Amino acid sequence: MGEMCQKCDSCVNKRDPSNICHGVPKDGTTVYCMRVPRTDENGRQLKALLSYLLDGEVDAKEIYDALGVSSSTYYRRIKEEDYPNAEELRLVADRFNLSYPDLQVRFGLMSHHEVRSYMESGPLAVATVGEATMTRRRARMSELTPRSDAPPL
Repeated sequence: MGEMCQKCDSCVNKRDPSNICHGVPKDGTTVYCMRVPRTDENGRQLKALLSYLLDGEVDAKEIYDALGVSSSTYYRRIKEEDYPNAEELRLVADRFNLSYPDLQVRFGLMSHHEVRSYMESGPLAVATVGEATMTRRRARMSELTPRSDAPPL
């Protein structure tokens, strides 16, 4: 049986990918570990993946606004091993106009085969999103220009 972690009481030798062990003390008998949130297939957490997919830095505020939670709830949540869950991925996909199934596959919540099986299982109902409900990415500071009709400062 594997050695038990003193911090979380989980077995270190279970080959749990969310278990990351930290340095072994000098006597070599104790192992410390902590749980980490889900990552994509390249080891990126949600914020880093969004920055990559959207080709620019995504602020934490944009993410917790998309999730509909306070900043303190967001910062507590991102440390949990089941972050992001399917509902959080759906909310983020909706806000940033990304593919929800793609995010689920990237974070290991669904496989490509499961998505394909679902798509082939029967007719799908398609809903359109009205122009008024679509969200746009805010302009970056480097993309802004002064208004020509504005008085000088």
